[in-house]
Amino acid sequence: MKGVTAFVLAGGRVEELGVLTLRRAKSALPFAGSYRTIDFAMSNLARSGIERVGVLSQYRPTSLMDHVGQGESWGLIGRGREVRMLPPYQGESGVDWYRGTADAVYQNLSFAQDSEDVLIVSGDHVYNMDYRPLLEEHRQSGADLTMAFKPFSPEVVVNYGNIALDDSGRAVSYVEKPEKPLSELGSLTIYVFKHSVLKREIERGMAGGRRLTHMHGEIIPSIVKKGNARVHVFQGYWAYTRTLDDYYRAHMELFDPGLGLALDDWGVQTNPESSGLGDAPPAVIGDKAVVDTARLSAGCEVRGTVIRSVLSPGVLVEEGAVVKDSVLLHGTCVRRGAKLERVVSDKLVLFEEGCHVGHCEEARTNEKAGDGQTCGVTAIAGEAVIGRDARVGANVQIATVSGVGAGVVVPDGRYVEVRGDKPWRRVL
Repeated sequence: MKGVTAFVLAGGRVEELGVLTLRRAKSALPFAGSYRTIDFAMSNLARSGIERVGVLSQYRPTSLMDHVGQGESWGLIGRGREVRMLPPYQGESGVDWYRGTADAVYQNLSFAQDSEDVLIVSGDHVYNMDYRPLLEEHRQSGADLTMAFKPFSPEVVVNYGNIALDDSGRAVSYVEKPEKPLSELGSLTIYVFKHSVLKREIERGMAGGRRLTHMHGEIIPSIVKKGNARVHVFQGYWAYTRTLDDYYRAHMELFDPGLGLALDDWGVQTNPESSGLGDAPPAVIGDKAVVDTARLSAGCEVRGTVIRSVLSPGVLVEEGAVVKDSVLLHGTCVRRGAKLERVVSDKLVLFEEGCHVGHCEEARTNEKAGDGQTCGVTAIAGEAVIGRDARVGANVQIATVSGVGAGVVVPDGRYVEVRGDKPWRRVL
C-alpha cells in the first residue's frame, strides 16, 4: 500500500516473561514451535502490501536481527520494499537509548519522512489482520489518528488502553489501564497516524527540551483531545504474550479451534533458518510413543508420551518420559523416566532421568513474578540442567544454566538463580 511506512515496536524486555527474556527481546521469543512472535506482525504487514518497515529494537537485539534480516522471508526486499532494523545510536552527547515507544518513533521519524501515513504495530502480539481496511477507513474519514480496538470483558479490558466514543464513532476520551472502564474496547497497540500530525505532536511534546516516553501516555491522549481520532474494531483472535501466564495460555489455545487461533489457515511466514527448520528432517514418532493433541515441529523425536504440548524443532522425548501440557523450545532433551507437566523450557534444556517438574493443584504464586505467574506453569532458562531425580514444583522459575542438581527439591513458587559464586545445587 503506497504512502505508508510501518514501525514495529520490537525492542523491549518485560519482567513478566521472566527467564524467557533473559537473553532475547520479547518479540524474538519462539511461539507455536516454528515461529517467533514478531512473525505475526511481519506476516500481516507483508500481506497488507506495506513495503517499508522499520523494526525498533533495543534490548538484546542479536537474535531478533538475525531472524528478521532484510525482510527476505516475508518478501519485503527488492525495489521499493525495505525492512530496516532501527536500534538506538550514538548521539552527540552519548548513546540515545529509547526511553519508550514515543521516544523510539521520534528518533526514527526521518525513516518515514516521505510517507503520508505512519502505521505503528507491536511485535509481541499473536493475531491475523489485514491492515488495509484500517488504512482505508483512516484515509476516508480524514482522521489524524485511527486506532484498532477489540471488545473485552470488564475484568480484562482494564489491562489495556480504553476508549470512549460518541455516536459517530469519534474518540472522545482515552485512558490507559483504567480502574473504571470507559467502554468494553481495549487497545491492540495498532495505530495509524497522519505523518504530519505525528510529527507535529512529537515536536510539541519535545518543546522546552523535554524527552517523550510512551505513545499511550503523551501522544494519543493529546490527539484524542483535539477531536479527530477514530477507532477500528477488530473481532478476530488476538493474544498479548506479556506474562508467562499469557504466553502459556496462548499455546494451550492452539488446541481449541473454536477460539480462533488457526495458524494453519493464517499463512504465517517465518525465517526457516533462524527457526531451526532449514535442514531439519520430519518429526519422528517411535513405535512405543503416545502422542495425543500435540504440535510437533521438524526435527523432533518422540519415543515417550506427549499430551497437549508444543515441541519446537529438535526436541527429544525418550522412551518412558512423559510431557504433558507443556511448551518445549528448540533442542530440549527429556530423558527416560522424567515427567513434565505445565512446563515451559527455553532452548537446549536437559531434563535428566527420573526428574519431576511442574504442576500441582494449589501452587503458590512465584515469589518474583507475582500475578504474572499464577497458573502453575514452571519456566526453565535456556541450557539449564535439571538433575536426575530432582523435584521442581509449580510456578517456579529456574534462571541459571546450572539448573538444579540430582535429587534436589525446589518448592512451589521459588525463583532460582545463582547465589554469589555458588549455584543452587550447592546451596541446598
